[in-house]
Amino acid sequence: MSRQPDLCPGCGAPTHPHAHECAECGAVLPPRRSMLPLIVGAAGVLVALLAGAGVWIMLSPPPAGTGQEASAPASAPAQPAPAAQAPAPAASAPATPVPATPESQLVAPQLVAPQLVAPQLVPSASAPSDAPDAETALPAVRPGVPQPPADEPTRRAFAKTTQDNFVQNGLDLQVTTSGPEATVIAIKFNFPAKTAVELIASGPFPRQCKQRGFKTIQFLDPNAISWTYDLATDKLTQK
Repeated sequence: MSRQPDLCPGCGAPTHPHAHECAECGAVLPPRRSMLPLIVGAAGVLVALLAGAGVWIMLSPPPAGTGQEASAPASAPAQPAPAAQAPAPAASAPATPVPATPESQLVAPQLVAPQLVAPQLVPSASAPSDAPDAETALPAVRPGVPQPPADEPTRRAFAKTTQDNFVQNGLDLQVTTSGPEATVIAIKFNFPAKTAVELIASGPFPRQCKQRGFKTIQFLDPNAISWTYDLATDKLTQK
């Protein structure tokens, strides 16, 4: 199906697609509509979404191993079993007065019972109470994941490692530190960064920066737009 020719708004005569004036009446022709700006804008938004998703996935920490955490609770209740065997000797104590004479059987329960039962009750009562306390105290004393140092060399090394990770994932971003004792980390984008900034701010990256002693995260956009993330209040503001 052929395209309809452009018509002059003044006289209605057909005009050339690239003409600026009507050949019949000399009227100035309106400019033709182009889809190029819409295509360029849609491509920019798609690039920003893909780059932001890549940044968020790259900055996500690896899942912590659950092998040791699952084995510790399972082994804790299994070990008090030997403690339950401690009262077993108490059952054998009454068997000693059986071969005695009938006259001694009347005295033995009064003299022997306090002496045999009392020493066995004390250890049997203390054994199960001490064993669970020792077992339950182990998870509390067990050290967790070591926290990274919060000093200036660690912060500078973290910024360099973050930039290297961006480069390895095909993102040419600059990550630098500034401020007193390098407590400000800045990420400079080479593409519209609004979507990427929102993904980074909602991911684990702010927590990682706070653990290393950073106070502020700055995001710089090539369109002279910047964002500041305050790690003390977890608040993102645009400037």
